Amino acid sequence: MLRLLVVVGLVLGVLAACDGVAEPPPDATPTPTSSVVLTNQDWPVVHADPGAAVGQRVVLRARVFSVAQVAGDLRLCAWVDFDNDQLSTVFRIPDRTEGVERDNFVWVEGTVSNVADEEAGCGETPQPEVEVSGLTVTDRLGVRPALRMEQVGQALERRGVRVVLERIEFAAEETRIYFALENRREETLLAFATGLVIDIDGTEIPAIIPIGEGIPAPRGRVAPGSIEHGGFQFPALTPDGPPITVRWRGARMSPSGEEVGEWTWVVDPSGTVAPAG
Repeated sequence: MLRLLVVVGLVLGVLAACDGVAEPPPDATPTPTSSVVLTNQDWPVVHADPGAAVGQRVVLRARVFSVAQVAGDLRLCAWVDFDNDQLSTVFRIPDRTEGVERDNFVWVEGTVSNVADEEAGCGETPQPEVEVSGLTVTDRLGVRPALRMEQVGQALERRGVRVVLERIEFAAEETRIYFALENRREETLLAFATGLVIDIDGTEIPAIIPIGEGIPAPRGRVAPGSIEHGGFQFPALTPDGPPITVRWRGARMSPSGEEVGEWTWVVDPSGTVAPAG
């Protein structure tokens, strides 16, 4: 069980809006039919010289940014590097005309069939075109499933605002931290992601608002008498690493401008720090 040390400071910071975490579909990872396939790790090299990859089998994860029907096929434009939006790729799905929408995440199995140019509508730079033989439509949690999930449920309260660190999810490529914020005041609470950081060995890492479906983006405003839930993204961390300090700063009431307080959790996945709070 995750162990935590809770330290209450003086200024508050942030929240989000999240309706919960959907379980990734059980078939979210297509099984390649070839023993040699290209994956997301190979894609920077493939994208730089797509012609050299024609004929190669692929198994990829991507976030869709455009959907079109072309000659009876479904054509997707998607980011294979879906946190950086640099490696756009064309995915052609024969004999399919629906079932995929913008901001869906997809697992794709197929073959690099061509080098697409700007006429494909997915960008100006020549890029790989993949003919799809296997497709799973999912969300962010499906393409980056949690390897370990810790239910925390630790609440801190100050000046009429109650914040709960609900859980932490450790995935291979990112860490997700979920919160609930209850505003018991008569004013609106302004709580933005810019005030949320984690501190590891003295290095502060700011929160990222997740892109795409699966973790709804925080709204930043909590109405009087309401509760907001939200998840934030951080770089991948190991559950067996050093303690993680989670800090929220800068939240305030509106219109008065009153600052609420800084709240701090020290989370020790290894359990060497005794819980208190």
